Amino acid sequence: MYIAIVQNNPKVGAVKENVACALKSLEALAASPYPPDLVVFPAFALTGSPVEGLCFSDAFAAEVLDGAHSFIGKAPLPTLIGTLIPRPLEDVMGFISEPEALFCKEGAGGALGFVDIGNDWAPARYASSVTTVIDGHTISVLLDDYPEPEDDFSDSEIIILMLAKEYRGANTMFTASEQIGFLKDFARKNRAWVIVANLVGAQDATVYDGASLVMRPNGTIAEAGGSFVTQTITCNLKLDEALQAFETPTVSTASRGQNLGRQAADNRLVKPLLPYEADWKALKLCLGDYVAKNGFTEVVLGLSGGIDSALTATLAVDALGSEHVHGVLMPGPHSSKGSIDDATALAHNLGIETLTMPITRPLDAFDELSQEVLGQKGSPVAQQNIQARIRTLYLMHLSNTFGWLVLNTGNKSEAAMGYSTLYGDTAGALAPLGNIYKSDVYGLAFWRNEKVVVIPVEILEKEPSAELYDGQKDEDSLPPYELLDRILRLHLEDGFGVDQILEYLQQEPDGERFPAALVERILNTVRGAEYKRRQEPLAPSLGYLDMSADRVWPLTNGFHDHHRDLKPDIGLMDYLGMIRGWRQPEGWDFLAN
Repeated sequence: MYIAIVQNNPKVGAVKENVACALKSLEALAASPYPPDLVVFPAFALTGSPVEGLCFSDAFAAEVLDGAHSFIGKAPLPTLIGTLIPRPLEDVMGFISEPEALFCKEGAGGALGFVDIGNDWAPARYASSVTTVIDGHTISVLLDDYPEPEDDFSDSEIIILMLAKEYRGANTMFTASEQIGFLKDFARKNRAWVIVANLVGAQDATVYDGASLVMRPNGTIAEAGGSFVTQTITCNLKLDEALQAFETPTVSTASRGQNLGRQAADNRLVKPLLPYEADWKALKLCLGDYVAKNGFTEVVLGLSGGIDSALTATLAVDALGSEHVHGVLMPGPHSSKGSIDDATALAHNLGIETLTMPITRPLDAFDELSQEVLGQKGSPVAQQNIQARIRTLYLMHLSNTFGWLVLNTGNKSEAAMGYSTLYGDTAGALAPLGNIYKSDVYGLAFWRNEKVVVIPVEILEKEPSAELYDGQKDEDSLPPYELLDRILRLHLEDGFGVDQILEYLQQEPDGERFPAALVERILNTVRGAEYKRRQEPLAPSLGYLDMSADRVWPLTNGFHDHHRDLKPDIGLMDYLGMIRGWRQPEGWDFLAN
């Protein structure tokens, strides 16, 4: 059986557009000298994903039905394609609802339409997998789901996984050894061909990484697609291989050579990505898709001469091209000549257009007005924040004038600590680095410079500063970023409190002892900055905790975490276990209340 996997990048909600793109791919395959016997698309190929609140729209449900019906009628080849039905359906518009599955009736073009059900409806109504027969071959299809260890598909010759798997770091991709190992074991256990069709593209903060593949029954890779790119993969499945006896592993020299040969072949087809490389590709795809899918072509950002704006500009150029990126230098009374020179050098290296719009004149005018009305220029903090807000005013003015999308240049460490100006540098449509810790900002910058040096070394080596007053450094207000990020990761990603962080850090190999007061200050600063984070722009989610979506603490919050100075003979885990095991006389525990 000759199959094709169309690793596509749909736009959420644009059903007609997605149908047209899918049909164009099918028409190209049908016109080829050897048309495939079966074409497989990923989950949600017709609707895009995630659809979020669209699943509650009756109008969207009607659009999906129209699109699916149109696709089935026009598809020139037998096809499995993923979509979403946002409402439970009975026999309507050619759809048949059964307890085991939901299929579309065969259309005039011979297409087998596959309907992928989301999690918004009763799970007992729909199965997570279906088994069917195509051209006399038994095929099992998993509907946007992974097989469980106890699942048995040994009666199938082909197992198809139609997925929309989000990018959650390099180790979660199908290029990673752990994921490949899982699929190898799955194929060998069931002695079946395994086809993985995974969605690619970005929708808001979500990124899908693709890397679709075909695996033989013996666990070797037959074909593999690229990561973070749209692509059509074809493969001729020799189905008699599913019935061949499996070789018993031996320690002979011949066997070793054969296994090494297979491993080398697999490595040629699937190349694992290093973490910074994978993150960069994900960020690049997210930025590019967000701009294009929202109807923009140009972006604008402020260039301060610092690492955050430098990395954001570099990412934007990689995603969109230098001709579509506009940098704005906005020097103020406290800007150093070095920062202006560094921003200019960066723009030159990237080949982007720049504008210089100093903020001194409007700042002087505001000070004069404030003195006239209030009798003073305002507090030091107020005067510092006015600078960031004037810069944002410039960027929004350019956005409104030329239709440029404003990119925010903040990072996760600063967002966590509220180290930003509300309605100033919290503004923007998208924050590409908004979920990237400051230490990883540097890591990504060094990784990118290894390809071609575009970020001047002066930017990488200078002390971080917002330059809101003479001689200011970030460390005037924040701990060193390496130390800060260690604590933030434990608090945000693992949910640790003060005592847990202190105990964990003291158990690390270096055994470093951190002052309890420092950890308390950091965590309480994070707690107090919740109101600012509610105003932060959308940021790509790469598997870490999403600051805007996943961490939603109360805005009005009287909780202050603190060091409880536990006795040495009582470990923290024992202490927490004692609390969780506590019972009132009535039998209620504190969690039940």
